[in-house]
Amino acid sequence: MSKELQLTQSLSENICQKLMTGKPLTQICKDKDYPSLSTIYKWMSQNKEFAASIANARKQGCQTYLDNMIEELEHADNKNIMVVREKLHHYRWLASKLLPMYGDKQEIIQDTKIEITWQQPAKIIDAKEIKDE
Repeated sequence: MSKELQLTQSLSENICQKLMTGKPLTQICKDKDYPSLSTIYKWMSQNKEFAASIANARKQGCQTYLDNMIEELEHADNKNIMVVREKLHHYRWLASKLLPMYGDKQEIIQDTKIEITWQQPAKIIDAKEIKDE
């Protein structure tokens, strides 16, 4: 029976550090010193602080991807330009989803004011009442 890994502060920091440098979680989990992907997802569902740190590290890692793509694009040549463009397209899409500053601006402003009033109907004056007055 194998020893089950426990989520420690050190392990959490190591995973997040690797994510921030742009290494995908699937690759991190293939390393024998790290838990499986399903274990990390289980920890994320059980520990909201860990889940938040993973999400934040992924956002920073996305910025690393973009930085690397800028460098790769600058050094592209005729042989690999199409591959570089395809990778750049994918990373831009990823950044638009994870990093709001790179996404399409979508703003919905709803200024709805509903006013409901009730009024007493005007008193109908009967011709008979007018004669009495």
